Amino acid sequence: MAVLVTGSTGLIGTHLTAQLLMNGEKVRAFIRKGSKRENIKEVLSFYTHQVEDFFNQIDFFVGDITDIFSISDALEGVNEVYHCAGMVDFNEKNLKQLLLINETGTANLINATLEKPGIRVCHVSSVATLPNHDKKPIVDESVFWKSSPKNAAYSISKYNAEREAWRGVSEGLDLFMVNPSIVLGAGCWNQSTGKIMEQCKKGIAFYTKGVTGIVDVRDVVAVMMKLMKSKITGERFILNGENYSYQNLINEFHDAFGNKRPYIEANSFLLNIASVLDRVFSKERRLNKQVVESMLSKTYFSNKKITEAIGHQFYPISETIKYIAEKYETKFSF
Repeated sequence: MAVLVTGSTGLIGTHLTAQLLMNGEKVRAFIRKGSKRENIKEVLSFYTHQVEDFFNQIDFFVGDITDIFSISDALEGVNEVYHCAGMVDFNEKNLKQLLLINETGTANLINATLEKPGIRVCHVSSVATLPNHDKKPIVDESVFWKSSPKNAAYSISKYNAEREAWRGVSEGLDLFMVNPSIVLGAGCWNQSTGKIMEQCKKGIAFYTKGVTGIVDVRDVVAVMMKLMKSKITGERFILNGENYSYQNLINEFHDAFGNKRPYIEANSFLLNIASVLDRVFSKERRLNKQVVESMLSKTYFSNKKITEAIGHQFYPISETIKYIAEKYETKFSF
């Protein structure tokens, strides 16, 4: 039997695919036409010298998460699914596309899986679905979604995807869910958090004093794989290594690259000006109201439930930062 990985060329998906292969699993990578398969090769090189041997073991299945028929075909001969596919975008103008990929795509996967009994599913969500509107000191799994103008488009799409996953559970699907905080890892440098490396390598002058949760991608993958082999079902787990200030995060990346630390605090006044300029001059619209608020807020996440469930010990984020910087330097230094 095979293991299906959706989103296998993203940060979590590449590391998961590599680790599954290391464990001797038969991996079917569900990818879109034109996906960067070389992302998997690069991440494999972090784990083994036999990159080509392991890469050639992957059963690539070209399909689309928005096409239920291609998902159904990909599930043939599969007994485990890691649903890592998703769109990360904080531009509210892209809500329709976010909903199509994150919500409808998940609904398609759930429906196709329900038609094939005996499949166990790991649904990868995000702490973005656990908005701390009630200002709890520490966010844990007891926090639940509340509709609010403060909710970002990305958060809405991921929450809607969760609803589809829980619907599957109510209809008898063997599924568990993980909600990672901000995921850091080596590889996929042009995607999501990977872009931070390029910015820190060039040097950033500004910092914020917000706090959020951060987790190493290797921890995310290890926990998912442990949970998959457990009997735990119908549960969610926050995956968070440490709660870290954005200032410390950026400082430590600058230290790792031998650059001067940021020295100007980006307070609410400066960030709101930047947000206005971003709205006027940028098509990508990265600094909307929700993003600005998250950069300034201090949110702390608990990992108590997962550590008690499987006894996992997370990487210190300071070690993660040094490891990622080293891999980045190796790839981009000439």
